[in-house]
Amino acid sequence: MPPASALLLMLAGVVGLAAHLASAPFASPGNQIPGLTFEAERTAPHAPLALVVTSVQDGSAAAKADIAAGDVIVGINGRPIASVSAIARAMKGDAKRGVDLHIRHAGESRYKHLPPTRSKEPHVPENTRHRG
Repeated sequence: MPPASALLLMLAGVVGLAAHLASAPFASPGNQIPGLTFEAERTAPHAPLALVVTSVQDGSAAAKADIAAGDVIVGINGRPIASVSAIARAMKGDAKRGVDLHIRHAGESRYKHLPPTRSKEPHVPENTRHRG
């Protein structure tokens, strides 16, 4: 039987790896729609992306537009979402006028406009509203 210290070290490594793998893959500030984080899902190999909102920052433009965790963003500015890089391009390209999001919410389709942000909204912390 291995010594207890070796087991503790191995357990710490497993916990660290699990925490890294459990983090949202597209929640970094560079790939985020201001005021919310998301997980990108694809229903088929060449299908457009669907962005499942995982958290919304209180007081942000996304919160004021009544976007909630669990909503699914299926389009930006009238176009399906082809890739994560397309999200960044849309956000950067429309920085002066904001973006229009096509959202599925509770089985219904709706459109929400996010105005341009004057200052960069901070990354959404883990203790905000989460998808249940």
